[in-house]
Amino acid sequence: MKKLLVLTAVLLVSACGVKPTPVVAAGPAPTLRNPSADGRGGDLTLYFVLDGRVAPVTRSTGTVSGVTTALGALLDGPSSAESSDGYVTMLRPEAGPISLVPGPPTVVNFSFPVKQLTPIATNQLVCTALAALAAEGSYVDGGAITLGGSDVQLPSQTCQAF
Repeated sequence: MKKLLVLTAVLLVSACGVKPTPVVAAGPAPTLRNPSADGRGGDLTLYFVLDGRVAPVTRSTGTVSGVTTALGALLDGPSSAESSDGYVTMLRPEAGPISLVPGPPTVVNFSFPVKQLTPIATNQLVCTALAALAAEGSYVDGGAITLGGSDVQLPSQTCQAF
């Protein structure tokens, strides 16, 4: 009888009512930066498109790169290795000056029109700019960037990666 009670108790405890769930996609795994001597990272994080979603790509530079350097690298497009891994860009290669105006709001100005950019292309620019500012140790009020171009200034936006 005692064995039956113990068996019944074990069965009741093991059937707690939690149902199994499938794997939930949460985007790419987080990346770690290798801090340089001054405590800041030596990697450049660019946001390209993988499987229709904006995703980070880390390039080692050995030094802290500024926002204009990061955005210039983004506009150059993915490297051949990144392309072979499936990364693409929704941005056309563009030349011309890129400037940063500290905020609030923080504004990044380009010499090309930004009104025509797709939401994914806009997000590539915003996410890359925010990542570069974070690598520099800069804080962006509200986590939003305003993009300005030769045509308009877009409303402030946050990074919508993943």
